[in-house]
Amino acid sequence: MPATIATRPHHVIDWPRVPGRLPLTEDAVHRTIGIADPAVRNLWITQSYADLAHRLLDILGTDQTWCTFAIWASSTAGASIRGEELPRIIADVLPGVDDHLDAALGIVDDHTSLLRRLGLARPIERSHLEHLVAEALAQVSKFIANGNTLVYSELAPLFVRFVHAIEAGGAPNADEIDRWLDELAIPTVQTAHHVRIAFRHYAAAAGTADPTERAQHVLAANVAAVLHEQERLQADIVAALDAGVVDLGAAVSRLVHRVVPARVRTRIERDVHAHAAACIERIWQHVATRLLMTLTVPGAVLRLDRDVPPLADGERFPLVLREVDMPGLRDLLTQWDATGGTGRGSGAHDWADLHQRMTYIVNLFRSRQQFLSLTVPPFTTAELAWMVRGEVPPRR
Repeated sequence: MPATIATRPHHVIDWPRVPGRLPLTEDAVHRTIGIADPAVRNLWITQSYADLAHRLLDILGTDQTWCTFAIWASSTAGASIRGEELPRIIADVLPGVDDHLDAALGIVDDHTSLLRRLGLARPIERSHLEHLVAEALAQVSKFIANGNTLVYSELAPLFVRFVHAIEAGGAPNADEIDRWLDELAIPTVQTAHHVRIAFRHYAAAAGTADPTERAQHVLAANVAAVLHEQERLQADIVAALDAGVVDLGAAVSRLVHRVVPARVRTRIERDVHAHAAACIERIWQHVATRLLMTLTVPGAVLRLDRDVPPLADGERFPLVLREVDMPGLRDLLTQWDATGGTGRGSGAHDWADLHQRMTYIVNLFRSRQQFLSLTVPPFTTAELAWMVRGEVPPRR
């Protein structure tokens, strides 16, 4: 097993220990899954990934695993789950779709003008649309929380077993990995297959001292692990995007006085919904891009609809990953990197499309696999104290 690489940043060294929670055990994983408050649960999921990432970096040296990237995906999701980003997102983003907002409000005015002149309908204000968007974002938060917990419940126990096995003296063999999958009941034959590939490559990476071979095994493992993650998240991602199908017609109907015959209210609701649908869809796409398609990592906020930025030296990938000669890794990249290994065109314009998501993620993982600064504690000791009490720490 390779020794810990001494070139890691100094701030990685002092890691928190919380009895009963950190270092992470399977029991602590199950306790985390059982936390009722989704915001607090997300915080512990994020911290769990950080603990595992740190310990895996001790094993694998300079190569970051899926757990490292999961820290920041979970942390970014947490902002939405807690709702702390939503008012700011609405305030910051909606001015970027003023034309569509104005068009939607104009459609409502056209269909309610007579009733308003008769005093039988209240005018619709911009605040009504902002409230509808806020309601949609609240629904999105629920889907994000569900996906966050689902993936953690399936992969965290396996990473705990893997880390414990190596810390106890050696990487698990293929039979042991298969036994873990059976015991932990990773769902479906297909997703279990991806996880099996991931942990076999992680085991191979832990067993080699060759830096190029290790890096390529880790990348293959990371791609297989994230493929499992993204397939399991697919339903929640689609549901989150669909949550933004705001029914403006129903909102307008509520502004019409009840003395107006039901058939008239129904016709107004139907017509507004039909004529404003395109405007509402564009508004939601704009907001969803801001909410679902950004990833905050140490030192950067990444836009997932844009290409993965090159490294500081202008290269797309670190030296050991520029040329891929490992057959299993080549197969994964051929299937899931639509850029053909160039990194150009990696931005995902439709986040509901699994292949577009995977293209971005594969290029991100390959590009930043040796960014050691990504493995840093996501929370301070003071913030962990709040979390131990079952509370969300004050926002920094």
